[in-house]
Amino acid sequence: MIREMRPCGSLLLLGVFLAIAGCASTKMTSRVDPAIVGNPFRKILVHGNFQDLDNREVAEDKLCEKIAAVSVSECVRALDLFFPGRQYSSEEMMQVLAANGIDGVLVVQPTNSGTQSSYIPQTSHTTGSASVAGNSVFGSSTTTTSGGYSISKPWATYASSLYSVERGNVVWYATAQSSGNAYASWHDLIRSACGKTIDKLANDGAIPTRRDAFPGHSPSRR
Repeated sequence: MIREMRPCGSLLLLGVFLAIAGCASTKMTSRVDPAIVGNPFRKILVHGNFQDLDNREVAEDKLCEKIAAVSVSECVRALDLFFPGRQYSSEEMMQVLAANGIDGVLVVQPTNSGTQSSYIPQTSHTTGSASVAGNSVFGSSTTTTSGGYSISKPWATYASSLYSVERGNVVWYATAQSSGNAYASWHDLIRSACGKTIDKLANDGAIPTRRDAFPGHSPSRR
């Protein structure tokens, strides 16, 4: 006997999870130097310019994860080549980049952040019922109350720059604003901004996409 599967319970739990899960979105504007279009970067060092080391790791991890998903370019985290507690001279940095075959350096840094608060007004809903027994009427009512509290939604702005090691200048630049729901964390905003950064780089022709390298291949979405 084959029993019909009823996924209602799972769908309900999924709906509740999505309702309380943190999520963020990013709007970005970018400009690219026409000289590099058609000459995309093959090995990129990504640097999350955050004072907080945890935020920096989140940014660099997401940048490399996204590059691997949409591009054939190789990604290297700055944390893996440069110790964050040490100051490097320009000559030392160039030596490290050359030794590792890096032709582009992508820097993502926050420029501002804050929270937007809004008040959810309190509302009440009353339901009642009544019954008759002989000459008597019996009734009951239930009142439910919701709202009456404030919620805060985080936002942050970012600037992203792609440097050409060979040219020694910026060849791609973008600014972005990320915003989240009431359950979003700063990590959610960082991941959103970094993911959008790589999408823009690919769309602007600064990095080779998997679609260009392997026609008919659909890159995975992360």
